[in-house]
Amino acid sequence: MTDPTTPTPPDQQPLLPAVPADHSESRPQAPTEVAAEHKHGRRRLLLASAAGAAFLLLVGVGAFAAMRATATEGGPPETKSPFATAKEKCGSAATGEAELGDEGKTLTLHGDGKESSGLSYSTLECYWSALDMPDSVKAEVEATRALDGRQSGDWADIHASWSYHPDSGLQMVLTRSN
Repeated sequence: MTDPTTPTPPDQQPLLPAVPADHSESRPQAPTEVAAEHKHGRRRLLLASAAGAAFLLLVGVGAFAAMRATATEGGPPETKSPFATAKEKCGSAATGEAELGDEGKTLTLHGDGKESSGLSYSTLECYWSALDMPDSVKAEVEATRALDGRQSGDWADIHASWSYHPDSGLQMVLTRSN
């Protein structure tokens, strides 16, 4: 038997290297196999790149559409002020009877009097109800006389000030604090 530590002379070495049991890694590949494997690897890389590009394109289009919608609407969606909502609900056909101001933070109501037209009492009550005016403030408004001058009341984030005269009716200014 031969000694495993001594090198085999070159003329006695096998022509092909020993093939491991799994035959996967050390077997030399034919040039056509190498080209086919290279071609499949390139195809996988191209498919992965195309999928990534398509994903980025979709994300970009979505972001652009969202920004465009926001810009078209004039900014982020904004909720209506309680005053604007009350005016839509209770309305007023005549100019000057119910006026929004200060970008929706102020509502001025003009009630009717003997010598001037304005909102009817039932329309005023609609506004007060829509704005959740407490009964205590409503009672103060109803009890106001011409001699009392300007009165005021507060609830939630609303400050109300008003005056009353039988000839000119109720004049009320409602202001939101936020």
